Amino acid sequence: MEEIGKIFAVYLAGATGIWKGIPVGIAFGLKPFTTASVVSLGAMSSALLVYFSGEPFRKWLMNKYGSKTFEAKKAKFSSWMEKYGVPGLGLMVTGLLGPFIALIIGMAILDNTRKFLFYLLVGIVLWSFGITYLSEPVVLLVKEVLKK
Repeated sequence: MEEIGKIFAVYLAGATGIWKGIPVGIAFGLKPFTTASVVSLGAMSSALLVYFSGEPFRKWLMNKYGSKTFEAKKAKFSSWMEKYGVPGLGLMVTGLLGPFIALIIGMAILDNTRKFLFYLLVGIVLWSFGITYLSEPVVLLVKEVLKK
């Protein structure tokens, strides 16, 4: 039962962001595959929730975070869109800024959000596994150094 609680905690942390879920999984001592899988599922489920909640949720977020901040980021990502396109935005921004911000910006900028959602979900999986497997050796090295 204790293992299920750890997995649930990693899932909830992953639902709030990839960069939050992975450290929680490592801190709980879960295997990298388990951590990456659960973080991916959490981030994907929250991204799908935001995507399918649609326009009312987007308006609420705009009111909460302010449209000034969003407009500045929108201009920056419009230039990224011209350079990298939908796949680049979905794959790169997901790991750099997180799935929520990437999804909100994508929904505001793009007309074809289904294609963007596909690349966003692929980006979530790639970033989750990549960060988890790259950080695991570093954590083990730090633990080894601190033992001495």
